[in-house]
Amino acid sequence: MKIQFKKRRGKPSILNCIREDGSTTWSEIHPNFEIHDFAHFAVETVLGFTQAFYGLLASGFNIEDFELPRDQRPEELIPDNLPVESLQTEHIVNLLTTAMQNGAGDFDLISTLKEILAENGLPYPPDLTSETLGRIQENLNDLLEQWDKLEEGSTMELNFSR
Repeated sequence: MKIQFKKRRGKPSILNCIREDGSTTWSEIHPNFEIHDFAHFAVETVLGFTQAFYGLLASGFNIEDFELPRDQRPEELIPDNLPVESLQTEHIVNLLTTAMQNGAGDFDLISTLKEILAENGLPYPPDLTSETLGRIQENLNDLLEQWDKLEEGSTMELNFSR
């Protein structure tokens, strides 16, 4: 799946996903929410997750499906029915973005994540180690640097494989 981020002048950015079958799903990105979407990409690609946000989009769900009120979402996207990878990813992404936005330099993401996942009855992803977390953070920083350098009106394209 091709993932495109279009930076627009004076308007919200656009996230556009083009699936292998040519179908698309797109949405305007909430202001300053690009970091969240880039963090999803970094987490899902480094950990090889195929059942989190981008994997679910690649399988045919639409971005707006995730934004619907709970009782209007497709059955598979109701939080209790989401794949474990999807739930794990959301917690990792939230911790990453919080740490970046708050400049939490000595924040122990792995310990905090273990606590949060245990509280929510979710297993810890076995492939998330200090090393893979470092790769996730490096990839995320690279994506944000590319985004910052991207001129308004231009598009940044990423590839996601299931």
